[in-house]
Amino acid sequence: MPAQPYASPRMELATLYAETRGRLLDLATSTDDERACTPVPALPGWTVKDAYAHLTGLCADMLDGRLDGAGTPAWTARQVAERTALKLSDVCAEWAARGPDLDDRLRAAPEAMMFVGYDVWTHEQDVRGALGTRGVRDDERTAFLAGSAVGTFDDRLRDAGAPAVRVVHSSGERVLGDGAPIATLSTDDYELLRILFARRSVTQVRSAGWDGDPTPALSHLHLFALPAVDLVD
Repeated sequence: MPAQPYASPRMELATLYAETRGRLLDLATSTDDERACTPVPALPGWTVKDAYAHLTGLCADMLDGRLDGAGTPAWTARQVAERTALKLSDVCAEWAARGPDLDDRLRAAPEAMMFVGYDVWTHEQDVRGALGTRGVRDDERTAFLAGSAVGTFDDRLRDAGAPAVRVVHSSGERVLGDGAPIATLSTDDYELLRILFARRSVTQVRSAGWDGDPTPALSHLHLFALPAVDLVD
């Protein structure tokens, strides 16, 4: 079965990145040094400030061409370690200063740098959850990323030869993988993204609204290892 056409909401990646950066920088202004040390359940071992340090470091590394090991734990750990001695306000000042230059890069090559959009949106929700602030569930960014992500995971299931599943979410419907779907997931855009980017436990994924048994395909429906405990955001 060929890949299905999918009409996802349109949004510029650069706009999404700039808007999400702005949201996080605004949130930081009401986060004092004590709250900046709050652990982030979705990022074991990291505090709220560490999450900002990673996002700032990723921005700087992309601009400076420090891409050896990009995406690996060692790469992200270095970004955090380089900013350990800084206060959250200092980290945010660096991101605010350098972020617009990355906006330009994203505008020039959005398809090659889509991961930046997934990363910043995902960590916004991680930080908000850690600070007890509800995640942003129904905006244009969420719809755009959900539409993009289902295409990526369609390819992922096809490449792995995994059983197909149908996903019905706020912005559309799509069969991921080849063949007749073994199960259907009905959820909203926000929860779909949290599942795909491994922000839900096995228990949460299994109880997410399935019709049918998705077990044979589950390992292909999240990008990273699933958390050991339920996450609430």
